[in-house]
Amino acid sequence: MGKVRFLFFAAVMCTFLAVTAWSTWNYERTFRTVTTNTQTSAWALAQLEIDVYRLQETLKLYQTGHADSKQLSLSYDIAWNRMDVFLTGEATRAIRQRFAAEELVRRILDVLQRHERAIAAPTPSDPTLAQMSQELDTLIPRLRDIMVQNFTGPNALQETHLLDEAKIRNFAAIGILLLFSLIMLALLFRESKKQHFLAWNDVLTQLPNRAAFMHQLAQLTSAPEAQVVLCLVDLSRFKEVNDSFGHAAGDRLLAQIAELLLQHRNEEVYLARIGSDEFALVMFGNMSGYSWFAYSRKIYNQLERLLHSEDPAHRVKLNMGISQYPQHASSVEEMVLFADLALLSAKQDKQLHYQVFNRFMLDQYQRKRLLAGHLQELLAEPQNTELYLCYQPIINISQPQQLGVELLIRWNHPKLNFINPPDIIQIAEENGLGEKLGEWLFRRMRHDIARFPADTLRHIHFSINLSSSIFNQNLVNRVSDWLQDGPLPASQLILELTENIALEDVQLSRKIFTQLKEKQIRIALDDFGTGWSSFSYLKDLNFDKLKIDKSFIKHLDRDKRLPLFVQAITDLSHQLGISVVAEGVETESELRKILEIGANEIQGYYYSRPLSADAFLDYARHYLASNVRETRTRTDLA
Repeated sequence: MGKVRFLFFAAVMCTFLAVTAWSTWNYERTFRTVTTNTQTSAWALAQLEIDVYRLQETLKLYQTGHADSKQLSLSYDIAWNRMDVFLTGEATRAIRQRFAAEELVRRILDVLQRHERAIAAPTPSDPTLAQMSQELDTLIPRLRDIMVQNFTGPNALQETHLLDEAKIRNFAAIGILLLFSLIMLALLFRESKKQHFLAWNDVLTQLPNRAAFMHQLAQLTSAPEAQVVLCLVDLSRFKEVNDSFGHAAGDRLLAQIAELLLQHRNEEVYLARIGSDEFALVMFGNMSGYSWFAYSRKIYNQLERLLHSEDPAHRVKLNMGISQYPQHASSVEEMVLFADLALLSAKQDKQLHYQVFNRFMLDQYQRKRLLAGHLQELLAEPQNTELYLCYQPIINISQPQQLGVELLIRWNHPKLNFINPPDIIQIAEENGLGEKLGEWLFRRMRHDIARFPADTLRHIHFSINLSSSIFNQNLVNRVSDWLQDGPLPASQLILELTENIALEDVQLSRKIFTQLKEKQIRIALDDFGTGWSSFSYLKDLNFDKLKIDKSFIKHLDRDKRLPLFVQAITDLSHQLGISVVAEGVETESELRKILEIGANEIQGYYYSRPLSADAFLDYARHYLASNVRETRTRTDLA
C-alpha cells in the first residue's frame, strides 16, 4: 500500500513538473509575441515617416521641375493612406498612445487635407504647395523624434526591463515551487520508507515482524538442499507482568530479550518477533545437528537467566519449540506448524520447557483434528449414542431429602475408544465449539430427565460445568433459553466453574453472578485449591457452593496436614454462608474425616460412580425413598 501511495505522489509530482515546464514555454512564447507586436507597431511608425518624407521630397522635386504631377499625386495618396491606416488600425493602437504620436499624425493628415485641391491640380509655382512644403518641413523632424524615442527612448527600455523583471519573477516562483515539490517528495519518500519499515518490522524491538519472518522463511527453504532450523520462543504468563507492573515494564522486558537475541544474530541466524510475547530464531547454512542444538540450548539458558533476574517471582516461564526443514517438514507452513506443536508440548511439560518436534506430537495433533471434526458432527446430532451424559450423585448430609447430581460428559469413540473428558472440553474450546457443546449438554439433559417422575425430579439439583467460552455476558440469556419449556426449573440448576475462569475478569464475573442470582440459578466454585487458591475472591464473588478438589481429600486420613487445610477452608466457607462439597471421597475413613470436618455435601466413589440416566433414576428413587422413611421414623419417635 505504501509503495502504491508513493508511486501515486511521484506521478502527481511529475505532472506538476510537466505543467511547470509548459508554463515556462508559454511565457516565452508570450514574451516573443509581445516583442513581435511591439516591433510591428514600430515598423508601422517608421513606414509612416518614410512615406511622409517621400511626399515631401516629391513635392520639392515637382516645384523644381524634376517630377511630374502623377508622381506627386501618387506620393500624396500613399502618405494619406498610410496615415489613415496608422490612425485606425488595431495593430498600431499601442504606438499611437505613446509620445503623442496620434496627435502629430493627425496634424500631418490635416496639412494634407487642407492642400488636397492644390495637389489635385498642381502648378510648380503655386504658393499653396510651397506653404505645404514648409509645414511638412516643420512636422517631419518631430515624427523622426517619435521614431527615435520609440526605439531607444526610456519608455522602450522600461518596457523591456519590466518584461525582464516579470520573467525573473516567473522563474523565481517556479523555482520555489520546484524546491517545495522536491522537499515534499523527499518527505513522502521518507514517510514511505518509514511505512515500509513498519510493515516489515516490530516497532518496540526493531526486529522483523511475522510477515517478514514468513517471507524470509520461504526464501530460505526455496534454496536447493536447504537446511533450516526454526526455534519458537514463547513467554508463558507474560500478561501478569503487564498487569502487576504496567505495560512499560513488560515492554522493557521484551526489549531486553530482543537485545539478548540480537547478540547471537549473524549470517546464518535470522531473528523476528512474531507475536506479543513470541520470538522466532531461524538457523540455516552449514550448522550440524549438534551445533544448532547446542546453540539453541545456549540461547535458552541465557534467556532463562534474564527472566529470573528481571522476574524474581518466577511468574514468567520460557518455552522453546523447534522444528527442522526438511527433516521434519516439507514446506514453510508445516515447519511453522510443527514448531508450534513442539512449543505447545513445551508449555504443557512441567519439567522440560524445551522441546524438539517429533512424530508423536504430530499424531496427537492429527488425533485432535480428527476428534474436532467428529465432535462437530456429533454436536449436530442430539440423538447420537457416541456422546452421552453420566450422572454422579452428590449426597447432601444436612438435607437428606435432597439429592445433588453432577453431569459428566462421556465420549466412546468407535475407533479411539474412550476419550478423556478434559480432552473433550479442550478440543471444543480450541475449535470454537464451546457454545455448541453447552447447548448439546442442556438439550441432552432435558432429553434424559424428561422421563423422570415429577415427585422424584423436584428433589434433585443438577450441577453443570461451564467452559470458559460460555462464561460471558450472554450466559444468563443463553441458559434461560436452554431451560425454556423444560422439566427443570432454574432454582434446581447449579452452574460450576473453575477458579481460573471466575478470576479472569472479576468485575464481569460479579455482574454475571448477580444476573444468575436474579434467575435463582446457583453458582459453585469447582476444584478449589488447584488454581490460584486465594481466599480473597470468596469475598468478592458470591458463590453458593465451594467444591474442595479431590487432591485435598485423597489420603485425608493419612496426612495429618490435609485435615487442617480442609478444616480451614470449610470453616471460612461456612462463615461466608457458602456450602462445602467434598469431591473424590472413596473410602470410609475419608468419609469419617469429612463428616468430622463438617462438609455439607459429599461426592465420590464411596457413594456411587457416574451412572447412566436410567441407573441414576433408580439410584435417586431408592435414595430418596429410604431417606423419606428415615425422616418419618424419626418424626414418629419424636
